[in-house]
Amino acid sequence: MNSYFGFARKTLFTLLVFVLALTGVSVGSAKAEGAVAAPSDDAYVYYVSNGDLYRVRTDGSPAQKIRDNFDGVELKPAGNYLYYLYDATSTTLLRLSLTDATAKISNFGGDKRILHYITEGDLIYYMDDKGGIYRASANAERSTDGTLIADMADTNFPRFTVVNGRVYYNALKNGRTTWVASKAADGSGSVQWIASGAFPGDYFAHTYNNMLYLMVDTKPEETMYSLNSMVLFTLPAGGGNAKAVNAKAPLDANSVLSGSWAGDYYLFNKGIRLDSNDDYDYSKGKGILMDRTGKFITLNQTSVYEIVNLGANKFAYVDGKGKAFVSTIANGKVTSTKKLPLTNVEYVRNLMNGGKVRSTVLFAESGAYVLNSNFTLTKMVGVEWDLCVYEDDIAGIFYVNAGDNGRLYRMSEDGKTTVKLSDEKVSRIVLISKN
Repeated sequence: MNSYFGFARKTLFTLLVFVLALTGVSVGSAKAEGAVAAPSDDAYVYYVSNGDLYRVRTDGSPAQKIRDNFDGVELKPAGNYLYYLYDATSTTLLRLSLTDATAKISNFGGDKRILHYITEGDLIYYMDDKGGIYRASANAERSTDGTLIADMADTNFPRFTVVNGRVYYNALKNGRTTWVASKAADGSGSVQWIASGAFPGDYFAHTYNNMLYLMVDTKPEETMYSLNSMVLFTLPAGGGNAKAVNAKAPLDANSVLSGSWAGDYYLFNKGIRLDSNDDYDYSKGKGILMDRTGKFITLNQTSVYEIVNLGANKFAYVDGKGKAFVSTIANGKVTSTKKLPLTNVEYVRNLMNGGKVRSTVLFAESGAYVLNSNFTLTKMVGVEWDLCVYEDDIAGIFYVNAGDNGRLYRMSEDGKTTVKLSDEKVSRIVLISKN
């Protein structure tokens, strides 16, 4: 596989689940401006204890051991099963039953080498090493029961996503040239050819306000990260004509891979470089926002490590020097910036529900703080923890409590109430899901 697409960003924006591995930080949340109805209280936390896989309801019901001696990554529940890969390099798609405790782990992929897979409701989509993308019921007996929905996918760039009933993937046009393509997710209709090149991963296909934003590398066969090759394309989320935003001014790959989405803007770090450890040096470069028309807005004189969209063209962000700010954009420029009274800030994250921000939390060396609607900060007072995880649309923040010998706890988002969820010492939280 091309080494470019094996490259992992220092910050893991591709995950919906946030995992923060620090110590001695308190965590919590408060209602944000424009918050929506309460997120779900009915969900499961999957965790590993002493090598065994458990799941427990978030209401504190007794935990259930699912499997002894469990190893697995990319866990995704669908239908009556939990799908996963043995490790990050595995091409064997495994699954275990969530309804039959006596059932053995099975190889759903069979003889197929699975390069990428996703689940959506009770459906599973998977791509094999022959360039076929298939769709099947998650409860199907085996992968051969799936329906081929697209062929000629480019196995050198095996990423795809499903948005509003269409699958977006990297394909070989005329059997030779890599293009971003889409097709109806049930396999019907013809292929829509969107752009020459490939999108690097699921994260680079972003939806916002019924629009799909695709960040495409127009020279995917190259292995150098410093190429000016990244072009943003926009199109209706349900499919339609694609428009190249910056075709005449492609962005440097390093600047894009070190950046992130912020609503209908893309934040890139102009002039950033890799350090001796192949991590990005965020103390160098400038944080620039590109809007959907291709206009550039200088946000910060130092590269921006993380950013979230607060709505109303307001953004909270952390720069490469560990400082945090809130800026307002109007008429294509920054009209105001407030520096927040924190130092050594590492993360800023939105907790989401129904696509709306329910809280914004900043994580600093001194603790975790909720950003209030007037841009003041409320420090959350909780218990000592080693690992914190939350998930969109699911109420609470889940953490391994170092003060209770590594047991699993749930904290309410106002930081006032905690519930102990496990009697076992937890080594890792692997998934939070509604089933």
